[in-house]
Amino acid sequence: MPWFDATGTFAEYINVDTKRVAHKPSNMTFNEAAGVPLAGQTSWQALVTYGKLQKGQRVLILGGSSGTGLFAIQIAKALGAEVVATCSHRNVELVKSLGADQVIDYTSAKWSEVLAEHSVDLIYDCGVESQSWNDAAQKVLKEQTGIFVTIGVIDKPIESPIGATQNQIFNAPCTEYLLELKRLIEAGQVKTVIDSVHPLENLVEAMKICMSHRAKGKIIIEVAKE
Repeated sequence: MPWFDATGTFAEYINVDTKRVAHKPSNMTFNEAAGVPLAGQTSWQALVTYGKLQKGQRVLILGGSSGTGLFAIQIAKALGAEVVATCSHRNVELVKSLGADQVIDYTSAKWSEVLAEHSVDLIYDCGVESQSWNDAAQKVLKEQTGIFVTIGVIDKPIESPIGATQNQIFNAPCTEYLLELKRLIEAGQVKTVIDSVHPLENLVEAMKICMSHRAKGKIIIEVAKE
């Protein structure tokens, strides 16, 4: 379950709406399950609800090694899509291991120059290149049917000259999305990539790792032993 509240969720007990929770997958530990909701649901919404991704389509995931990106790669593969993802050189093997068909190292190449023109059905920006809607995305998205979804903010978005559409989204947690993710997880198609696990008393250290943007996967706060 994800939750947005001024009091936070770093606690042993919290009170939440039943419409926002679901039983954890039977094949996951509590630590693994804790890493699913926010990033997993955000990517499910981006790819399915807004991106309308279908089997056989091609999706470009910008920020493939981010928390949302790691889930997006797996979800897209489970849906039968062809997956292209961007990341830095140090994360290429991780991204490949999750199923990406093509990985573009953004430190050495521009995806808009690597990919053929109008060859991508959906671009999912994990908050790293939202402004690409205004330029590079218009080059690689398919004309008329291309979709761009970002969890970032597009400053002064243009009207697409090729007839593509864009969506700027924010996660809307609900049981339905959690159950969809649970189904994929229990089928062995999606897993949580964990960077590190920290006891509650080391919360500050864990947050520093998070803010460094160098983590390879989710940073888990363990409030109690299983």
